[in-house]
Amino acid sequence: MKVVFSNSMPFFLAHGGMQTLTEALMRELAALGVEVEPERWWDDTQRGDVLHYIGRPFIANVRAAKGKGWRVALTENIGQTASRSRAQLLAQRGLTEFARRCLPGGFTNRLSWDVYQELDAMIYIVEHEWETAKFLFRANPSRGHIVPHGLEPEEIAGLAQAQSEEDYLVSMGTIYPVKNTVLLAQAARRACVPVVFLGKPYSPDDPYFREFQSLVDNKYVRYPGFASGAEKWRWLRGARGFVLLSQFESGCIAAYEAAAAGLPLLLSDLAWANKVYNNIPAVRFAPLGSAGSVAASLQGFYEGAHRAAKPTFPIRSWREVAQAYLKIYEQIL
Repeated sequence: MKVVFSNSMPFFLAHGGMQTLTEALMRELAALGVEVEPERWWDDTQRGDVLHYIGRPFIANVRAAKGKGWRVALTENIGQTASRSRAQLLAQRGLTEFARRCLPGGFTNRLSWDVYQELDAMIYIVEHEWETAKFLFRANPSRGHIVPHGLEPEEIAGLAQAQSEEDYLVSMGTIYPVKNTVLLAQAARRACVPVVFLGKPYSPDDPYFREFQSLVDNKYVRYPGFASGAEKWRWLRGARGFVLLSQFESGCIAAYEAAAAGLPLLLSDLAWANKVYNNIPAVRFAPLGSAGSVAASLQGFYEGAHRAAKPTFPIRSWREVAQAYLKIYEQIL
């Protein structure tokens, strides 16, 4: 079996969870005996069995691939769309249906709304995004799969090690508006709750990152910069809890890492979190609003937050994730 991966967004333009997922899948599938390559758009001799898109492809590409005998799979992140209210999704579906009926096909084809009826497999990290795809885009209900993220076995083991608790919460993620980093930093200072921020911006000259830097006081807003490997594990193991107030996420690998360390989680009271982690006792949700209102949630969480001796929720390894993908490929072939 040979799988070719295609991703419209180059990783050098935007790092993040989908990069981590793609790299892990390509590595672990190869270890399972699958031949894996990235799409070589310039090479008309490239061949394979499954063309796997990360993100929604153009419908013309899917049709061309299937015309040449490929099976086509999709892993999609629609956390932003799935976080909209029911009323907003109803309105969006109405506009989509109207456009399908009334606008020229060339226009709607570029939006690829109909691709969800032609893909052989559609894979989502969390259930509520798959439900959104079926509701909004009429995705074929017989071709959907839910496969959560994973972590490396050594990471799971490293995060589980014992360590003395310190005086801070930890927040991890790219520093940009979707993560509400500035709002959390403002709330931390108002609540007098120490928060260690781990992450980096897409650009060091980004105005939002500059605003965040202006809030760093090394007391309540601490910023050691980007951390990985053993350094990141130490920050997580020493924390009392984890906080992330994103506007949207898809599963969120940072939350998985925090859970592997046994940390309680404070997450946004939005669909990406409250529809995914709502039945986990160590997870709390903070309504987003002003820095003052968030500060109250942050302070209440910090007062009772302590690391547990076991994971906050079960975590798969990336090998197990790749095995789930392999079963999907075998089904569609």
